[in-house]
Amino acid sequence: MTGEAGQRIQVILRWIQILDKMEPFYKETGEFVFRSKVASGGKVDETRFPEEGYYAISDKPGWNRLEKLNKVLFDGVPGENMVVELMGEELDQFSANDLLDHYRREFSGDPGSWIGHYEPVDEGSTDPENMPKWRICFDILKAE
Repeated sequence: MTGEAGQRIQVILRWIQILDKMEPFYKETGEFVFRSKVASGGKVDETRFPEEGYYAISDKPGWNRLEKLNKVLFDGVPGENMVVELMGEELDQFSANDLLDHYRREFSGDPGSWIGHYEPVDEGSTDPENMPKWRICFDILKAE
């Protein structure tokens, strides 16, 4: 797809998967909060989710994914580049919080070439969405 001047795009987070709950074996879940930062065209969108509280997430298969988030992280007219960042932390009551791997991906050139689906299995073993402690999936779409 080729870009169009002034074409609005959206970055939509689809799901998050936790691979390490970063808690002792006797705790079933970790308490996670996430932040995103998307910068493009002089605009910076920052989001905390959940807005209040935390997500209780296990690292056991079948219990370790936040499905159908469909959270809009960016909605606007991009510039010549865009940076998508996601940060997560597991909250600890009696010690420092545990940080998940910092996700950062840069896009440059024609924004039309950014349109697509980004998930942990689409780029092989060095896929940036496949981090040691968590995985993410998002889409970049032309906004209507």
